[in-house]
Amino acid sequence: MEFRFNISPSNNEDKEGIRKLLSITWFEAYNFISEDDILIHLENFYSHEKLDALFDNENYQCYSVKSQNNLIGWMKLFNDKLSGKFFISSLYVLPSFQGNGIGSELIKLAEEKALQLNYREIWIGVMKSNLRALNWYKNLGYNFLIEEPFVMGKTNVSQFIGFKKLNNLNKNS
Repeated sequence: MEFRFNISPSNNEDKEGIRKLLSITWFEAYNFISEDDILIHLENFYSHEKLDALFDNENYQCYSVKSQNNLIGWMKLFNDKLSGKFFISSLYVLPSFQGNGIGSELIKLAEEKALQLNYREIWIGVMKSNLRALNWYKNLGYNFLIEEPFVMGKTNVSQFIGFKKLNNLNKNS
């Protein structure tokens, strides 16, 4: 039986599901960060009010992935006009749904959105200690060149910033 899911722009009805998804995926992926710091970061950047502001900001695009009306994935894109870069600033899939092609579909969507805005590169940041995600992005063609600090709550970690060149003729490469 084929696993089915749909991707659509996030809306206000998704807010609590997004918060729940972030906490589950962060606790799983960021076991090197304290639970308290993860919860502080969630409140500081993804409270209901912050999500409202995010949904209203034209520089951000958010996408929810649902299966049987359950939110199972989420992606946030950032059109950084100041730096002239297009970022995948968040991409999360619930651990129990990873391996079903959801992340790959989100990446394709992000790359299409970048191309629609005439970007020829797409950028991403990945925590240095999140080896599973880092290797996944490398396998998709992302090159990591920059290391810089990232703060979650009171925890400072290193993150790698990388990019992938986009080919206008073959959007899925």
